[in-house]
Amino acid sequence: MLVIRPAGLASRAQRRPLVVAFSLLATGVLGIELALLASGVTTAMGVMASAGAIGVGVGVARVLRLIGPNRRRSAEELLQRMLETAFDDDYTLVLGPQLPVREGHRLDGILVGPAGVRTLTVRDWEGRYRVRGRGWEFDAGGRRGWIPCRTNPTFDAARLGEGVAHWAVGVGIPNLPVRGAVAFPLKRSQIVLEEPDGEVVTADNAPWWANTIGRVRRMDASTGQAFVAAVLDAADAPSPQSQPSSPVRQP
Repeated sequence: MLVIRPAGLASRAQRRPLVVAFSLLATGVLGIELALLASGVTTAMGVMASAGAIGVGVGVARVLRLIGPNRRRSAEELLQRMLETAFDDDYTLVLGPQLPVREGHRLDGILVGPAGVRTLTVRDWEGRYRVRGRGWEFDAGGRRGWIPCRTNPTFDAARLGEGVAHWAVGVGIPNLPVRGAVAFPLKRSQIVLEEPDGEVVTADNAPWWANTIGRVRRMDASTGQAFVAAVLDAADAPSPQSQPSSPVRQP
């Protein structure tokens, strides 16, 4: 499976903020060094040391925010590990696609191949859950038993799929076979599937899911290539309105 990260650090969108962050860090270090050299002048030393400390602090904070762990990078890594052994070279996984789609929750990945397009949204819920049709329940244990979830991943995934399909029409790729899927890549998410009305892929059933959706060929290679190219082009001109960045945890 080919894995593409259009939102990686090599993209032009993130390169400039990273350069600015490292520049602030370097300026701060330089200020501290000059303060040490100016040990004979108390006032100058204090001013330069303070400026240097501020520069280092701001620079470190910005670098960590850009390249440190966050929800998006964690979701992408988990998604890749879960799917990379389940699909062959006919499939492409685009991680963190930057599309102007704001239908509910973050679009963590797009899987493209002969079976069509799957828009993937990751959940890192902890505990035991059950999905019947479109209804989601949480195992509260004891006398409470199964209780309805406050959020519905099936609806979120369906809206993301519809949003990507609508966007594809706008870039000249109509009638794209798109379906939304919810991904639970962590073992701590125990999902009981009872004839769900929607696709749910977990750390346990990923090979079975790959085999199931791969039985029917819904899209030719040329359409898939054109769609992937359009997704990568969209990364060069991201929407001015960013997608929600809050993590999607337990409902």
